[in-house]
Amino acid sequence: MKRKIFALLLLVFSALLLASSVNAQTPKFITAWTDKSLYNPGDSGKLYIALYNTRESAITITKVVVTFEAWRAFNEGVWEGNKTIEVNKALVSGETCLVETDFTVPTDGRAVTTSLDIEVYTKEAGIMTLPHGDAFYIRVSEDPSDYLSQIVSLLTVQVALMIVCTVIIAAALFLATTKSKAMWREEEEKTKQPKRSNVNSLAVKMKSTALLTHFYAITRFFQRLQGFSLNLSMRFVYWYV
Repeated sequence: MKRKIFALLLLVFSALLLASSVNAQTPKFITAWTDKSLYNPGDSGKLYIALYNTRESAITITKVVVTFEAWRAFNEGVWEGNKTIEVNKALVSGETCLVETDFTVPTDGRAVTTSLDIEVYTKEAGIMTLPHGDAFYIRVSEDPSDYLSQIVSLLTVQVALMIVCTVIIAAALFLATTKSKAMWREEEEKTKQPKRSNVNSLAVKMKSTALLTHFYAITRFFQRLQGFSLNLSMRFVYWYV
């Protein structure tokens, strides 16, 4: 007796699970998809919309209005970015009809990923839309060619600036060393002459030190300029790549 009761309960539980899985697989009233997952500016595509009558009674679908939200524009006296699909079809409960429309991705500033607003006009239930939170998007890739060309130009300037800074730093070091050696040689020659002036010797040393300080400041300036340019280039690459 207990085995029969257990088997009956197991059968009822299995039936409930099957019913819940069937209900979970029931299509939504509006299901949309495209022929590609990603588009480039200027590409043409197809939008498919499946309409499933979830009501217990029949409905008559007159038309479907699709609005590409990010592609809206007023051009030459006409609003762009929306499509109207004439249907005029009656659907009994549980019946599905499929409609489709073509679209072209803009090539101007509107060439971005856009959400769709789908409105289904019916005689019995008025206007039916996607449930709140169920958004559908057409994804558009951003063309990186402009950014890459800017990065190449910036890196070219960076390389040229590095070469110029390197040449200037090398020249500054060379001149500083040459000038310093020449001044010390001049001082040594003066020391060989009688009655060497201590004041002149001190002045020469001060001039040599000042010259080295100036050249050091120049090299530091160009090193900082080089570092700033490199940092700017890296930030640009981080922002746009």
